[in-house]
Amino acid sequence: MRTPPTQMPALTGLRAAAALAIVLFHYGGQLVAWAPPWVNAVRVGGYVWVGLFFVLSGFVLGSAHAGPLDGSARRAFWAARAARLYPAYLVALVLSAPGGIEAAARLGVARAATSGLASVALVQAWFPPIAFSWNSPGWSTSVIAAFYAVFPFAAARLGKLSTPHLRAAAAISWCASLAFPAAWLALEPDGPVTVFTELEPPWLLALKFHPVPRAGEFVTGVALGLLHRRGALQVPASAAAPSLLLVAVVLATGAIPFVLLHNGLLVPLFALVIAGLARGGSHLATALSARPVRALGEASFALYALQEPIYRIARAMPGAPRHPKPGFLLLYLLATCLAAIAMTRLVEAPIRRAFRPRPLSADPPAGTPGPAGAA
Repeated sequence: MRTPPTQMPALTGLRAAAALAIVLFHYGGQLVAWAPPWVNAVRVGGYVWVGLFFVLSGFVLGSAHAGPLDGSARRAFWAARAARLYPAYLVALVLSAPGGIEAAARLGVARAATSGLASVALVQAWFPPIAFSWNSPGWSTSVIAAFYAVFPFAAARLGKLSTPHLRAAAAISWCASLAFPAAWLALEPDGPVTVFTELEPPWLLALKFHPVPRAGEFVTGVALGLLHRRGALQVPASAAAPSLLLVAVVLATGAIPFVLLHNGLLVPLFALVIAGLARGGSHLATALSARPVRALGEASFALYALQEPIYRIARAMPGAPRHPKPGFLLLYLLATCLAAIAMTRLVEAPIRRAFRPRPLSADPPAGTPGPAGAA
């Protein structure tokens, strides 16, 4: 059985591509206004890449740990993860303060203060009505923080399973992630919802943003990562590109219910993409392993965190167009990428080095994804 590689640079590049797709989902409409409708349909489906980040996070963490973490290793792991999550996230919160003050005027001081404190504590996703408060992409950071909190315990249990049982655990976790949207579609707890807007009903908010309905995606990734570490995940490198293309086809057709795509339906395709790229050797893996792509991939968490506050600042600048045009959006995208790279190298990296344990027993190798960015 082939020993899997410990360095997976293509997965770092995959983070860059997914983070850019999420930014385009939020702000890139005018960039594809000239294109055929299916191109915009793929862009509008960019929310699915947050799910890719959840699976990818679990995969790399699972593949990075040989066995259970003891008490000191768990503390070192959590410290390293906090140093990874918090610097760019906190800067984004500070930059989002004007929006928080505006929310206070609109929603009331008490609710704005509550949502602000929840955001600082990274628990806003546990309360879906305020999950989008302050810096709205931060909801996924809150979710991934919950995943990091339970990872040492989940990985310890999964790591004790035999290989066949671990494969079964991955399948069960995926089915569990689909159970929530399937139940929402069947039971209609919010009534019939045919148009999805920013003012979404409470059960749909919980389905999309609460950590529990999203946990199956992460746990599936952890199980797959453990299988990869054992050399028991036999996915050819050539599987990554067609699987990624099939994701785009699914998004372009628009034929599958939104909530299923949002919560886990594409996990098998994501698994093929991730496992294929982890093996390396394909043209896609080579392209994603290029140094500039990896540089942005390493900054993908900062890119995800900073996208909204930088957009607000850019729109508020003197001379900014009332209706953003492609040139403005391209400049915004370039500025956000450069700011994310600078944040990662000048702020996050020194903090991570300060928190890095000696020896480094709990910090994953290169290629460990942030949230989503996380998404």
